[in-house]
Amino acid sequence: MSPFLIISTIWAVVALALLIVAWRLARIGRTHLHRNIMVLLTIGAWVFILNYIFLQRYSGALVSFPREYVPWIALHGSLGLIPLFGATCLVASRLTAGKNRFSVHFNRHHKSYGRILITIWVFTHLGGIFNAFFLH
Repeated sequence: MSPFLIISTIWAVVALALLIVAWRLARIGRTHLHRNIMVLLTIGAWVFILNYIFLQRYSGALVSFPREYVPWIALHGSLGLIPLFGATCLVASRLTAGKNRFSVHFNRHHKSYGRILITIWVFTHLGGIFNAFFLH
């Protein structure tokens, strides 16, 4: 198993745990701690994705897998971008609360978006763990 695959699997497990903790914190009303964890998760996800793209571009053969898994990898990667961009919008709206229509909209619908995004984000983290163990 490559060092990147090991690190990405560890990230998937830690991020999944933090995502569940953040969700529980939001449910019990500890919004400040929830926000801090979500900012950390969003920054961590961007670091992971940018690192992955950089390594794919410049290392040539980061991860190889059978061609029949290409549809799964495409689905996993595409779905992974939805909560990444969504969480980025939610975090940005919280950090700029009340300063523009963008933040007003996302803050008004924060719970609804969060419920949808957590479902997709959990699925993509579980998919990342699946990739590490079954597609290496």
